[in-house]
Amino acid sequence: MIITKRVEGEVDYNDGDFAEVNTIGVEGKEKDLGLGTLQIHREDTQDTPCEFRERFSAGTRLDVVITTTITTKLTNVTTRSTACNSDLS
Repeated sequence: MIITKRVEGEVDYNDGDFAEVNTIGVEGKEKDLGLGTLQIHREDTQDTPCEFRERFSAGTRLDVVITTTITTKLTNVTTRSTACNSDLS
């Protein structure tokens, strides 16, 4: 399953090599809810340290799209639950 969410972010810190961005929900139940912190690394851009600090300076608001892939973790369990079988009637 792949989930894509649109959120906003605000740069909290930038030392020229990485910036910390606090994310805020903008839709549904997550609207105006603080969702956590993500980091942006300068090495993922072609910016110089000075350009990176200017582009992502503290206080800058960002539009962010987060894509999450969710998969079932495989285990050695060989039995299946029958709890959902009642849904078949």
